[in-house]
Amino acid sequence: MSRKSKVLLGLLLFNGLSATAGGLALMTDWIPEQASWVRDTDFPSNYFPGVILMAVVGGSSLIAAAALAKRSPGWQLASIVAGTIMVFWIAGEVASIRGFHFLQVIYLVTGALVVAWTPARQTEEAGST
Repeated sequence: MSRKSKVLLGLLLFNGLSATAGGLALMTDWIPEQASWVRDTDFPSNYFPGVILMAVVGGSSLIAAAALAKRSPGWQLASIVAGTIMVFWIAGEVASIRGFHFLQVIYLVTGALVVAWTPARQTEEAGST
């Protein structure tokens, strides 16, 4: 695996594991409920946003990481989708809670880097055909 692929795998794992942990923390109230976080949304509590964060945001990154590690067909699409989901999640989060936290910048950047650093095709296969 190339250095760039290892960095991409690291980003996907970071996004996936931290989103999964964050989602679980919201669902179990390990992160104390903040009324301001859901005040301007249709959600009555942090539980359902936690489910989305864990399953969709974290799950997509973990699936993409596994696909990249196994070099499964379509891993590039899975990676781009996961990065895009992260970027949209953060944009939606900022818009809905109308607040800012430095972690949002980190996850916006890591999501964008996943999209930008995912190759259009598997370069290792290109040399063998």
